[in-house]
Amino acid sequence: MKEVSEMAVVKVGVGVWDLHYPHHDQKLWRNIMRFVKDTNPDVFVFGGDNMNMDAVDHWKQERGAKRPLENMRVKKEYQGFISDIHLPLEAVLKPECRKIWHKGNHESWIDRYIDQHPEVEGLLEVENNLPLEGWELLDYGLTAKIGKLLTHHGEYISKYSASKTVDVYGRNIAYGHGHTYQVYTKTTPITTESHTATEIPCACKLNPAYMQNRPNAWVQGFAVFYILPNGNFNLYTVIAVNGRFVAPNGKVYE
Repeated sequence: MKEVSEMAVVKVGVGVWDLHYPHHDQKLWRNIMRFVKDTNPDVFVFGGDNMNMDAVDHWKQERGAKRPLENMRVKKEYQGFISDIHLPLEAVLKPECRKIWHKGNHESWIDRYIDQHPEVEGLLEVENNLPLEGWELLDYGLTAKIGKLLTHHGEYISKYSASKTVDVYGRNIAYGHGHTYQVYTKTTPITTESHTATEIPCACKLNPAYMQNRPNAWVQGFAVFYILPNGNFNLYTVIAVNGRFVAPNGKVYE
């Protein structure tokens, strides 16, 4: 009887963090979609801050900034995300693909708004406005487990965020939130297993209006990971420049 190679049952995953629709980098997203179609992943992760939620931006509201909020509507952003992002993605993911949708701090702005306006409860929530049947929808702060890899939106923003994250969670974890790229590995003399926290770059534009052209350390990219049957994995952070990247398969997407 012919043995089945372990490589034949390796699961392939793709993760995209901090898309911030409609402020995503459209060229990068088109190329990620091409890569997804080529790769046919077994797992797809939206890592949070998938939508920007401009209409309920509490920072602008608290400052009384009215001009940036003109014509912003929650319903419009949901409709745009469905037509521009969600449906095209669903069309290229295979039916059996495991799909994970993390809420980030931007999606939690909706919950914050509802807390202040409870009369709209049931109308504005992500789960009530996006067709996420078949997706694992995780509230902000929760993690998903894929083999020995955890995914999470992210909590810390500093040049030590990867170190802090692996110290707090004590597991292998991929996260975003900071819009840059960091890796920190923690090992102990007790076990041969190490734990690594990897901050995945963002898929949004690098010069948002609210930054007022100030310098930042943001980096664009996404994650590709391969999970073995025993849970061990290899994670590759793909760095994009001007929406272009070389994927782990060696193909240039431009």
